[in-house]
Amino acid sequence: MSVTSPVLEVTGLSRSFAIESSMLKNISDRLRGSKPQALRALHDVSFSIAAGETLGVLGESGSGKSTLARVLMGIYEPDSGSAKLCGHEMFGRQGAERLAIIKNMQMVFQDPFGSLDPRMTVRQIICEPLKIHKMMPAKDIDAFLISALADVGLESGALDLYPSEFSGGQRQRIGICRALMLNPGLLIADEAVSALDVSVQAQILELLIRLRAERNLAMLFISHDVAVVRQISDRIILLYRGNLVEELPADQLLTNGCHPYTRHLLEAALFLREGAVLPESTVAVAAPVSSDGCCYRSVCPLARIECQNRPALREIASNHRVACHFATES
Repeated sequence: MSVTSPVLEVTGLSRSFAIESSMLKNISDRLRGSKPQALRALHDVSFSIAAGETLGVLGESGSGKSTLARVLMGIYEPDSGSAKLCGHEMFGRQGAERLAIIKNMQMVFQDPFGSLDPRMTVRQIICEPLKIHKMMPAKDIDAFLISALADVGLESGALDLYPSEFSGGQRQRIGICRALMLNPGLLIADEAVSALDVSVQAQILELLIRLRAERNLAMLFISHDVAVVRQISDRIILLYRGNLVEELPADQLLTNGCHPYTRHLLEAALFLREGAVLPESTVAVAAPVSSDGCCYRSVCPLARIECQNRPALREIASNHRVACHFATES
């Protein structure tokens, strides 16, 4: 891999889920020869992340953020598209071959309580990735584990304690330690601070920023919180109903974010912080739309006849792409 090659390169990623319905409806659909209804969770999503860079993924609940993480981690198989990790295609690989590739990408989960096995000690939890990948160093293992805990701000005495003996913030540090045991090139943080108090959130964000700098980590940071994503990210992509609608540098989000959905998210954040009044058009509930049209047109204040055609993700400035026919008018 060359110096300029991205750590992660995702191209045209799509994933749908069948909508559950009654047995009678399923039988009726089969008799008529019609396909079951499907929910499109990701639609033709493409992006890349360089070493030492944090890409923020911003969007409301149901926008496809967690589905994106789970597809990349191999929990879900994609319908179409590709993802290359350090130049190696991730999809379509099985067994030891996939395990060898995925070792370079680890995940920090949202729930610091549910993501740690309560029956295991901290020693067992952070040793588990080493055992799975047969990388357990037999010599000086305690020194190695103590150093790993120190990297995330925990004392050596934590090794023989159980998750129930720690606070939420400390548990998340254990989760981060576990994710870094294999020295991955890419860290996926899926709502990693949303379950924590605000003061603890700041500490975990500072920890992630420090670890990224020290290890030259690439990071995919997923959140619905505008302020948190702006704080930690270098670039931000915005997802709406599985579609990538805008990508821009994090420091330009407030001033140059121009997709109508981006403006809606910023107005909603302002409403929550200061009680500002939201325009009525931005709080409407979106109705299903066809894949041929703009995903946002049913609630968009700029919608016109042209929006019946799906807009391409086009570059309107340096490092700034947007999928909207009229984004510059917003």
